[in-house]
Amino acid sequence: MPVLLDTGAAELLRRRHREVETLAIRHYPPLVCRHVIGEFLYGQLLAEASPDALLEAQEYLAEFECLDPDDTTSLVYARIRAGLKRQGITLPDPDYWIGAHALQSHLRLITTDTDFQHIPGLQVHLVQA
Repeated sequence: MPVLLDTGAAELLRRRHREVETLAIRHYPPLVCRHVIGEFLYGQLLAEASPDALLEAQEYLAEFECLDPDDTTSLVYARIRAGLKRQGITLPDPDYWIGAHALQSHLRLITTDTDFQHIPGLQVHLVQA
């Protein structure tokens, strides 16, 4: 069964991180969602990547099968965010969306971010950068 990569895991895969590569092969094909793509490109722009490096990042991301949000994703997002807010937990907005995609599609999330462990029912595989 495929896995969903978050932004940090997608970057580690690009850098040929052994554990992430192994997981990507074992659970082929690894997937991303639109929010991961946005975060990834945001990071490139924030780091003032050259136009060539930005194009290379876009080409890398284009190789992934990508999950797009739909009405169900929006509802799952809202449930996650409201549930965590009631517990006094606030995450960065993209994390709610990434978690919603993983839950909606019944995918394990490969991540470098411990915040995802707050999302009830989410299967998280935490990797160290």
